[in-house]
Amino acid sequence: YYHLRSKLPVQLDVTSLILVYSTPLSIRFRMDEMKFDVDGTYNARYEIIKKRIDKSFIKGTSERLTQKGKLSIVYSQKKDEQEYLRYIRFLKSKGFFTDNIEIVELQGLQGVTGLKAIRAEILYSPGKEDDKTYTYEDLMEELKA
Repeated sequence: YYHLRSKLPVQLDVTSLILVYSTPLSIRFRMDEMKFDVDGTYNARYEIIKKRIDKSFIKGTSERLTQKGKLSIVYSQKKDEQEYLRYIRFLKSKGFFTDNIEIVELQGLQGVTGLKAIRAEILYSPGKEDDKTYTYEDLMEELKA
């Protein structure tokens, strides 16, 4: 998006948000509406979180979690934090993130408390090799070193 932005008719800013949700979800494609849908009443918590996290604030501040130029990863368990920090360190070593990486706690959302987030500043580099991809095996090899 960063490289295409200047060529687009409307130059909007975008934010990036990932929700780490450790409970299995049942996702199906609804042919009648031509969209993917999460099934079941057991996923009510997921639906509540999904609808509210993009508007969330950092606890004790009036600062929104999502910000232009930063990737926000929302989670609730310490093991998820550790796992995603490993991924971010890998991508940082490949030049995708700056050193500006934060761990923040989110203000309680209606019906949801105890969420935290990793917020990492994305390193946009003009002329960077966009075609380079990394596999899961690349990640595992790097983490072993």
